[in-house]
Amino acid sequence: MDGISWTLTALVLFFSMCDSQLIPAADCPLNWYSFENNCYKFNVYPLRTYKEAAIECEAQGAGLLSVNTAQEHNFIDTTLQRIDRDRSLWYTSGHRERRHVKWSGDGTVSTNDVTFWASPDDLSSISNFIVYKYSVTLLKYAWSTIDGGAPYKFICEIPRSETQRLLQENRDFTYGSNITDPSLAPKGPRFTLHPFNVVLTNRSYLPSIECDATGNPQPKYNWYKTDVSGSTKVISMSDFYTISNGKLTFNRIDERRDAGTYHCEVSNIYGSVRSAPAKVTFGSLAQFPNVAPGITRVALYQGTYLNCNPPTHTPAISYHWMKGTSFLIQELNSYFFLSADGNLYFSEVQQIDEGNYHCIVSLTASPGDRLATNQPPTETSLNIRLDILGDTAALYPPQIHNDFPAVFPKSPRLGQTVKIECLAYGRIPLKYSWRKSGDVGMPSKAYTLNFDRVLVIPNVQFSDEGTYTCHVKGRTQFDSKDFLLTIGAKPYFVYPLKDLIVDEDSDVTWRCEGIASPRATYVWYKNARLITAGTDGLEISSNVLRIRNLRKNLHNGMYSCQASNMYGAAVTSAQLKVLSFKPSFAKNPLPKVIMAANNGNLTIPCIPEAAPVPAISWLQNGAKMSLTVTDGNQRGPQQLTNGYLKIVGISFANRGLYTCVAANKNGESMSTGNVTIVGGISIVTRLPGVIPSNRNDTVFIECQATYDASRVDLVYVWRFNGRVIDFSQDFLYEKSSRMGVPGLFIHFIDYHHSGKYECVAMSTIAQSSISTTVSVQGPPGMPGKVYRIKGSETTRSVTIKWTVPPNHGPQVQEYNIEALTSANPTWRPLAMNLSDFEVLIDGNVAADKRQYTISGLVPFNSYQFRVYARNRFPQPGEYSRPSVPLLRPTNVNGWEINSTALWVTWDPMPNTRKAIKGVIRGFEINVEDANDPNRKGVTAYHYGYMTGNNVIGLEPNTDYWVTVQVFNTAGESNPSEKQLLGTCLNPPLLYPEFVNIRSHGADSVYVEWRGVSTGLFEETLRGYKIRWWLLGENIKSANDTVVGKETYGVVYGISKGYVYALRVLGFSKGGDGKMSPTQYFTLGGRVPVDSRISVVKLAASSTSPSLFVVSLLCLIQLLLP
Repeated sequence: MDGISWTLTALVLFFSMCDSQLIPAADCPLNWYSFENNCYKFNVYPLRTYKEAAIECEAQGAGLLSVNTAQEHNFIDTTLQRIDRDRSLWYTSGHRERRHVKWSGDGTVSTNDVTFWASPDDLSSISNFIVYKYSVTLLKYAWSTIDGGAPYKFICEIPRSETQRLLQENRDFTYGSNITDPSLAPKGPRFTLHPFNVVLTNRSYLPSIECDATGNPQPKYNWYKTDVSGSTKVISMSDFYTISNGKLTFNRIDERRDAGTYHCEVSNIYGSVRSAPAKVTFGSLAQFPNVAPGITRVALYQGTYLNCNPPTHTPAISYHWMKGTSFLIQELNSYFFLSADGNLYFSEVQQIDEGNYHCIVSLTASPGDRLATNQPPTETSLNIRLDILGDTAALYPPQIHNDFPAVFPKSPRLGQTVKIECLAYGRIPLKYSWRKSGDVGMPSKAYTLNFDRVLVIPNVQFSDEGTYTCHVKGRTQFDSKDFLLTIGAKPYFVYPLKDLIVDEDSDVTWRCEGIASPRATYVWYKNARLITAGTDGLEISSNVLRIRNLRKNLHNGMYSCQASNMYGAAVTSAQLKVLSFKPSFAKNPLPKVIMAANNGNLTIPCIPEAAPVPAISWLQNGAKMSLTVTDGNQRGPQQLTNGYLKIVGISFANRGLYTCVAANKNGESMSTGNVTIVGGISIVTRLPGVIPSNRNDTVFIECQATYDASRVDLVYVWRFNGRVIDFSQDFLYEKSSRMGVPGLFIHFIDYHHSGKYECVAMSTIAQSSISTTVSVQGPPGMPGKVYRIKGSETTRSVTIKWTVPPNHGPQVQEYNIEALTSANPTWRPLAMNLSDFEVLIDGNVAADKRQYTISGLVPFNSYQFRVYARNRFPQPGEYSRPSVPLLRPTNVNGWEINSTALWVTWDPMPNTRKAIKGVIRGFEINVEDANDPNRKGVTAYHYGYMTGNNVIGLEPNTDYWVTVQVFNTAGESNPSEKQLLGTCLNPPLLYPEFVNIRSHGADSVYVEWRGVSTGLFEETLRGYKIRWWLLGENIKSANDTVVGKETYGVVYGISKGYVYALRVLGFSKGGDGKMSPTQYFTLGGRVPVDSRISVVKLAASSTSPSLFVVSLLCLIQLLLP
């Protein structure tokens, strides 16, 4: 982006294993797909921009996808067709350079092979970044291009030979210990809540800042303060401060003592980490001067503004204006405008605007900071007089004021809600509109307020940068001005530091980069102490930390990276645990007895824990086996690349004791199992009682059976909660093998996959089964029943309450509240990053409930709120949703309107929260053919409260079953009971003929025609309508003169000098019948206008042709041969 320096942040770690150590080759880790010599990870969430996706792949030691062959392209297509039901876009590392494609993932360059592209339009697109998209024409995934600024799914790729680093990275803190539950494993501290900047005032009562952290054992908290000189001191309990766990409370505030930068430090026996810094400042608001400002005099209908001239203040203030004793509400008036800069602008002044005004200012915190009081200091100015001069009304054209467009906050930052204001002087009405330059156009999330004078961009991102143009159109003229929006960003981490459990003597490289604008600077800490060059042999190069030849006693501990720029700082921390121990089979011993079927196949896993990675060998009955390393397809005993032992075509000669020997520099360990030959089917796999997993991960459940392959055909059947899994319907389930062992893959696992899984190995004569339970952790579920507390409403605040959501494993760390209004149906944030402590209900009641008072609301608006929660997972939880109505419409009835429409009625419904679970949004009328259920039905939606409405588009002379549903914002109620209603017979199918028109009176004409008769399938004729309108206008504006069954009538209201059009039709209970051909007439009677030249006549006037022009055309027509 022009003029803006921004970086993408992540962490990249690499391992360098000792060359002398023999390491078994590994298959692709779980969550990765295998093809030829590479492993691929399809990342579905969270969505990332191109640069963020590249960083996240690098953080895993991989790279974004590079496509080098047609076979690899076909593999990607086949996999996406199987797993991507949403037909999404998927980032690769490719970008176009002239006639070539450069793959930044592996540095290769390929030609623009047209067969890889979704369409010629995609090939010729001006965008550069290559994505996979589904082509409905080709019925496959192929290449397209985008600009890279929008977040999408993405694919990472890594050579299979480098996956050992991924396996080490996936270790948890139970590795090398006897603990099996990761939640019980000892670990260092890590923050779940960092302190926020806070502004204190003389009205602040016991203000506080807070941090929160987890660890095992539970960490201890210390607070530190750094003053302007840079000296740091420990904060201790005293008369001035109270420390309760991570909460620091100021008992007696004093600006000289308390102002400064604070940070929290948490420690346990495994290390220490420090929080991001939080600034404690003091706000102040002086009084307005005692001297009244001068009188502002302005001519009637001219534009002007009143300057608030606020008193001295820090850090920020908000503005309101009063005229006399009434607050000004700009949302109700389009010609005055209260800007966020504090001035009151008038596009034009009217006589009613004359009077005394007051500017009211209230102390506020800067965006992102918190003001430690619910009653901020407020000051009101003296009278600001506005006098209106003259009584002329000049037609001033629109002219955008020099101060606009203006953006607020003045230095917008990533994630904030940005408002761009525009105000023009000029005679009203003034119509405002907005446009963004470039190919991307206006952000879809943007909306306007205040008669379109304010453009709002919620959650602003770097992709929203660009030139915005405000257009103002007056009565005859217009004006426009451009504004260049640039976004700053406090550093934040796309991919935080990850705990590492690695082998001694290996090397680690951590790369810490934060998304920031301007570019961030970095410092590193070990155990909360600044790392300097040469500390413990650590190498620091800006944002890169390298540790070579890791040692347990030297390098174990907590490491933190802090990224800072002018907008603040962010900290990410992780634990480095260096391991060195001899192999252990404590968690994964070989089974004591291993059953195998004669002529069957058997795979014996060998999965010791060790650091460094051990060399694997095998003994049979105490003698070393001479094994060939294979892919498992040879007959007889063989060793797989991962160290497992596989015997193909097992016989009685293969009976005996098999010992897996694992050895590294620290020693040697063995585990032995006795292989016996049996008949029938036997499952040799042993599964844990519970398999934990994270949402969107891939889970593999082993199920290996041994059987006589020469005599028995074996199939594996999988059941989920007692139901047989249909692999043709649910593509996220896959029967396959991993490291030579068959089993079940569950890809992109979700909460609904939690439950009991049973593997049944069966033949025609016998079967055997084994089962386990899978639990899924992830972001919190949906908060329940969000509602306002009755009586809590004020003009600018309300208290809402909700039920605690399911945490799906980790505890909820924060809540976020969003709202929309009836005037602006776009969700936008109101209260973000609320800790669980902030929303607790006083008195320790209703443990499953939370509540929060939302302030800063705009009066005279109808609000709707929703809540979502977050835990340690990066993805947000589910949004709360209103409940559907519990009641359904009753006593449905109705009658026919005509042959194609019905009027449906129902009893009034109570529009209460208890009955509707919200507010009635409307009603849905469903109609289906009573005699032909296969015929497509008709559904009509009607918005608002009512007790009846119509449904149109039906067939004549047809019976219908009718049901009604009421709906709110969450959905529809259950349908009402069915009611049988029928439409009328057809309206008259013939039209009146021989229509004649002649003069009748000073403003009337006489019309006569030959009537129509109705048949068996038509309703009885009720009368006729003479439909007439001014030539050049739409027939929809026509007038109807209704007569009885007579075949004549008089049309009144005809003006002299105009041409009219006329048609006659019959009508009945079935509706209006067919109309006669159009006739043209004047007050003197029918005129022979040729419809072929009616366009020419209409062109004679923008409203209607004159009688002279039409008469002249008619005369020309008569003179032509």
